[in-house]
Amino acid sequence: MRGKLVGIIDMRDKAARQPFDKADIPKAQHIADRMVELLADKPIFGHRFITLSRDSGKHSVIQQGTTPSGTYMSADAAPAAAAPAPAAAPVVPPVPLTPVVPAGATPPAPPSQLRAHVPRLATLVIDARSIASGIMAATTPEIISENEVAAAREVLRSILLIPGATAAMFSALGANGGIQEISAHSSLTDEAKNVLQSKLTVWLSKRGESGGVTRTAVLTPFGTAGAPVGGADVQKVFTAPVTVGSVRGLYLTVAFGGAPDRTAHELLAVLHAHLQLVIEQSMQRGAAASLQLRIAEKLVEPQFAKYPELRRHSDAVAKLCESFARYLAVSPAEADAARIVGMVHDAGMRLLDYDRLYRKRDLTPEELGFLREHPAVSAAMVEPLLGSEIARAVLCHHERVDGRGYPHELSGEEIPLLSRILQLCDAWVSMTDPDSYQPPEPPENALALITSAAGAQFDAALAMRFVEMMRSADRERRALSPST
Repeated sequence: MRGKLVGIIDMRDKAARQPFDKADIPKAQHIADRMVELLADKPIFGHRFITLSRDSGKHSVIQQGTTPSGTYMSADAAPAAAAPAPAAAPVVPPVPLTPVVPAGATPPAPPSQLRAHVPRLATLVIDARSIASGIMAATTPEIISENEVAAAREVLRSILLIPGATAAMFSALGANGGIQEISAHSSLTDEAKNVLQSKLTVWLSKRGESGGVTRTAVLTPFGTAGAPVGGADVQKVFTAPVTVGSVRGLYLTVAFGGAPDRTAHELLAVLHAHLQLVIEQSMQRGAAASLQLRIAEKLVEPQFAKYPELRRHSDAVAKLCESFARYLAVSPAEADAARIVGMVHDAGMRLLDYDRLYRKRDLTPEELGFLREHPAVSAAMVEPLLGSEIARAVLCHHERVDGRGYPHELSGEEIPLLSRILQLCDAWVSMTDPDSYQPPEPPENALALITSAAGAQFDAALAMRFVEMMRSADRERRALSPST
């Protein structure tokens, strides 16, 4: 059910020891259908009720037309009790909305096509899990990145708070990048730098290790108003290796203006251990982000080759999601997550007769409802491999801030931030891409449509920031392009 295991139907006749035969299949299917009917409107799996498509047996034609605000879809015979239309038409959603089930009504049963695709979904997830296991086993970070250097920089600042400490230096030598970060109480004289470096070189030579060429950066986290740190302020120097996994060539060097007392030694030992921990955690986060990206690529690779326009759409949305997330100044981890969400948001499309329905102009209500299952199917594929945060963002990417979206009719900040970011990027690519299912809009028209739907379909603040980013990028392109 929605890609999740609800229960196991045991049809074995234990008493008479009769074999299972084909006549038992309809009985099992009937039980499965009843289970879905009973559970479909329950808030299971941590989600609200997901409206399932109804197979009514009637095939009303869905007429497609165009308004000044974009493409719309309407049924030829709308029910009398249908909710009033929103003030602004949806901005070219890849899958248009259909009426929701009224509160208290019997939830519709899932279409037979979705049930037929569940075994394929389970097989795909199992295959992807084995791929992910292989990727995970092969992921062993050997070097540090700027993220780890940034983490070390924060610890160096803390070390300067130890009484008597005048400078702290983190070194990543040789194959690990040849980087040195020095934090000092004030500006560091060349003499003080040379003393620090010579002390480290002597310590390395005693251990039979070598230094190498380094790029040195000196930071003054407390400003430069005080007297410069000179050679006389480097009386005692302590160096210790920084042990993180299999990475070698990492060292911490701390200078004191005099002999440190026991408390200072204890604090230094604590912060040395903390430095090792934060670097290791940063490397693990980086490895996890890299692993997630590789899993996401494997998740969309198997059959996306058959649908090149779907793969191009996903790649374009992923790139734009990452750019927009960074423009919003979210954390690096959130920007990575935005890219992954963009990559896999339509992963379930290929299980829903995408090739047959994508460019079809007249969709029956059943076909339209069937396509509306793609957020749930995509989320069910993604959750076992990429976790609940990514899966929930995928599940909610067709919600609207005015509460008229699907599948949950969430509103405002009930919709995850990643979903709100994805929704804008998905709509932009769908509107402007020549390979989209409708004629592309000029960029300015697309921005005008997004602006008009701010506060209804899109988060108003995010929509304004998105328009700001796209116009800024356009100005930069114009400035860099040769004059004609």
